[in-house]
Amino acid sequence: CAADLDWSRVDVLLGDERWVPEDSPRSNTALVKSRLLVERAAKARFLPLYAPFDAPEDALEELSKPIAEVLPLAVVLLGMGPDMHMASIFPEADRLEEALKPDAPILMAMRAPGAPEPRITLSAHVLNGAMSKHVLIFGEEKRAVLEGARGKPGIEAPINAVLDEAKVHWAL
Repeated sequence: CAADLDWSRVDVLLGDERWVPEDSPRSNTALVKSRLLVERAAKARFLPLYAPFDAPEDALEELSKPIAEVLPLAVVLLGMGPDMHMASIFPEADRLEEALKPDAPILMAMRAPGAPEPRITLSAHVLNGAMSKHVLIFGEEKRAVLEGARGKPGIEAPINAVLDEAKVHWAL
């Protein structure tokens, strides 16, 4: 947030978000706004993945429009869960196959076993289409999971949808 760059030319968006209002303690939007979009970075434009609708499906069109204007994304920074998910593209999610398709919409509403609320996520092709892709992996356990994911189909290991040409950063 204190980097010396022209933040007025920067768009910030999450790769995914829980379908909760910003005042929820589970909101990633609140975290980004309080930790990143301060100081110099307060001049950046935030593109939300939440709007006050009952269900994420009701907001997809509205939320996709400003994202479509900035595609392809310049930089994507992703993590990976212990189940090999990235963003909210989880193995066994209700719309996993659609989210992995090359013609998937920009945003998808997703529901997955173990996730207490619906999610909204950028689809795999939007994430994979970024000009610069980075995957940040923490710990030996996730390193082993990532190495075990290589070669598996996306339906089993969604992280593989973005690994080509991605730079993997190890934080052990």
